[in-house]
Amino acid sequence: MPLTEMLVGLAAACLAVTISIEMHFFGLRWLAWAVQHRVPKLPRPMFVVLATIFALHLAEVLVFATLLALIEVAGYGGLAGATYGGAGWFVDHFYFSIAAYTTLGLGDIVPHGAIRMVTGIEALAGLVLVTWSASFTYLMMERLWADRLPPRTDETEE
Repeated sequence: MPLTEMLVGLAAACLAVTISIEMHFFGLRWLAWAVQHRVPKLPRPMFVVLATIFALHLAEVLVFATLLALIEVAGYGGLAGATYGGAGWFVDHFYFSIAAYTTLGLGDIVPHGAIRMVTGIEALAGLVLVTWSASFTYLMMERLWADRLPPRTDETEE
């Protein structure tokens, strides 16, 4: 891979990771506030938490897919293999981005050029963001379910 393509890939990946982390942080911070304050009254708070986290991940995949498409338009890389092209051109990038973000890596579409660098970093970012979401979901479940349990009595027998 030429140095220019590598630098373009690194720059694009850093931009996408920065945007994704910011989106994730502010989304989770809003969720924590909404659950803690229950304003407005959330009818099914865990559903709201999970739906919002799912939407955050889709938005983050969209950020990466957009950058992949821009890299291809700029001529620094592309996707090959089972792509549709034409009207479904961006769908190829979105599908490929989902496979990379989730570390699924199906292999039916292969990246070339700067997109290869972005793909590797996207997999790492996706892994970190998904585990962050899992930790957050656990904490929210613990907080919400603790509110609904009867008070605990610690009786120790001596």
